[in-house]
Amino acid sequence: MVRPKNVKKEEPSIVKEMNAEIEKKAISIEDMPLESLRDYRKYNEEARKINKKLRVLRHPIKQCPIELHPSQRVIFKRNDQPTNKLPVLLSNHLIHFEKTLHPGKTYDLPECVISYLASKGYPVWDWITNPDGSTETKVINTVPRFSLNTVFEK
Repeated sequence: MVRPKNVKKEEPSIVKEMNAEIEKKAISIEDMPLESLRDYRKYNEEARKINKKLRVLRHPIKQCPIELHPSQRVIFKRNDQPTNKLPVLLSNHLIHFEKTLHPGKTYDLPECVISYLASKGYPVWDWITNPDGSTETKVINTVPRFSLNTVFEK
């Protein structure tokens, strides 16, 4: 059986119309509104795409303001040093958060900061016996450094 050479299948007219509509609705990166967390994520996605295509940093990545992030009210406590305050600096592609937290006080913290603090801890190492009889050391647990209790009342 002989294969046909570069035969293009014609797209149905509905697909062509949809593609034309999408191209009309496409907003340039300079005109994108930055009013919500989703808008910032869409802007950054488009900026990365354009920067990669141009191989030049033409459009900088913009971090979303803290006010637009979903937040939770928590009581902050330190397990390792219960009376010392903690300076927190978290700066990544999502947020720039810089604040000093005092143990025992209630804070409205963004969820990404809460998950960052909850992931911090001290590893507990122990000897593990493998099925073949050999032994090795592995992390078996993590002792959390911070306790973040959610407050459900205002």
